[in-house]
Amino acid sequence: MARDPGMWELLGRAASTARSEGPRELYRRSVPVYRRRRDRLCRRLLSRSGGIPAGRTYLRARRRVHPGSVTDADPFVRLWIDPDRIDRQVRTPSKRWGRVDGGDWDRDTVPFGETAAYSSVEAHFNRGVPWRETAEFEQYRDRFAAGEQPKGCATADELETRFQKLDAIYERIATDGYRSQPELWAERPDYQQDIFYKWDRTLDPRLDEITVSIGRDGAVLHGDRGDHRLAIARLLDLEEIPVLVRRRHARWQSIRDELSTATRRSALTNRARANLEHPDVRELHGFDPSNDGSGTATTVPSS
Repeated sequence: MARDPGMWELLGRAASTARSEGPRELYRRSVPVYRRRRDRLCRRLLSRSGGIPAGRTYLRARRRVHPGSVTDADPFVRLWIDPDRIDRQVRTPSKRWGRVDGGDWDRDTVPFGETAAYSSVEAHFNRGVPWRETAEFEQYRDRFAAGEQPKGCATADELETRFQKLDAIYERIATDGYRSQPELWAERPDYQQDIFYKWDRTLDPRLDEITVSIGRDGAVLHGDRGDHRLAIARLLDLEEIPVLVRRRHARWQSIRDELSTATRRSALTNRARANLEHPDVRELHGFDPSNDGSGTATTVPSS
């Protein structure tokens, strides 16, 4: 992992940039550094003042005011899903928890196997390509040239050190299986805390899972987090991994709403019947997916 620069080091970099490239370039480079440190402070405050419980309270209140834009589902509860099922990535991932959005965002996708993250992980672990020679590293090299600090790294050496951490992650998953963030946090709290406060963009370290969105027809689409871990899980042919759902399409949310209130299978729409075994809704109802009859739910979900 790249070392987080201290205040004196940042001031030294700023002075060097001002002398060599002028105040305008110094300002341009300083803005993202300021934003990262501001956001990190906000994450610490959120985590220590409530974290996940505070997030749940906020989303419940927002759903009462804007029921059409916030899901009924707890966005902080994990779904365990076959990684091969997550075969596409949305181009415009949501950064917010519990979102319900209409529109065509779920159709604006790319095959996950064609992303720079997957192709780089596959090249490195299956064909022995050094990280510096992968497609993703080349993309970040271009960002260095533009004066950016991708993933908080100021140099290619720092970035390579961070990429090399994936080697240990791969070996750990191959040896011990895939573990959720709460499990990792319980085992190595100091290490996980260090990662969280440096890199994470969520309100609690236990939320640093692979994130997904669910499209109108139930397609599970990769979102904005955990692309390397998802790639590793697919390469290792794992049966299931934990994910967190950030966003659902409004048409898919309507299926959740239908199944959460239905008491007779005969009253379900064809779309709802076709998705009874979907991991996002199978806990909502008591209908037997193998029964085509018109029976009642064995248990009626509480609202």
